[in-house]
Order: sequence, then C-alpha cells, then structure tokens
Amino acid sequence: VQLHDGRVVDKKQLFVEAIRSNPDNGLVYNNLGFVLAAGETVQLLDGRVLGEKQLFVETLRCKPNCSLAYYNLGHVLAPDETVQLHDGRVLDKRQSYVEAIRCNPDNGKAFIQLANILAVGETVRLYDGRVVGKRQLNAEAIRCNPN
Repeated sequence: VQLHDGRVVDKKQLFVEAIRSNPDNGLVYNNLGFVLAAGETVQLLDGRVLGEKQLFVETLRCKPNCSLAYYNLGHVLAPDETVQLHDGRVLDKRQSYVEAIRCNPDNGKAFIQLANILAVGETVRLYDGRVVGKRQLNAEAIRCNPN
C-alpha cells in the first residue's frame, strides 16, 4: 500500500501506523494479531514488541467485550497455556471461548472450537450457568449457523 506521503508499507506496517494514530482502537490490534504468523512479533512505534496473544490482550484492553478477540485468543493459546488480561483475569483456551460466547451468543465458531477441545463426556459451564457437553455445543453452533 502506498501512503499519501509516498511511503510503501505492508499490512503490518499499516496496522502499526494505525495504532500510533489511535492507540485505543482495539480492532486494529486484533487485525494486526490476525495477520501475524504463529510465533511472529511486531514492534510498535512506542517500542513494545508484541506477538499474537499480546495483541489480542491489547484488543481486550480497548474493547473488553470483543467476542472476536476472545475467539482469536482461544485459537492461539496452547491447551495448557494461560494469559493474563489487563483487568487481572487469567484465561486459558477454554475460558477464552466461553468469554467469546458470552460477548456474542451467536458466535457459532466459538461453540465449535469449544466443543472440539472438550474430551468425550466432559462438560463446561457457560456464561449463563448452563453446563453443556460436546453435543449441546455443536447444537448451539448449528443454531448460530444453520447453513
């Protein structure tokens, strides 16, 4: 992409520039995290070096109810890994998907991913207090995306 000042930048540089312009725009952090390859980092103009997980956490600092950021965080966390949010909460993969569903009860992809990480016979408590297993989670995903 060529900027108005003549500089040519790639997607990552464009997002870094957008963060400099508006450091509280959570979706820019999310989009930057999404375009990074696994294990890749990017240096922001303030000097911080962040990877995918840290960028999704930054998204949640700016937009605490962003279902997409919780979903993306769940996607990049290893099964035994946790991450601490700016509000002090510590989330693992499962909790990230539960939070994605809490923020958007029609996020069918989050229901599918949550079902995929449960063992047969295992259950999880959703934000509304329901305790569900794989079958119920898959039924919810179909409800969200019937096609």
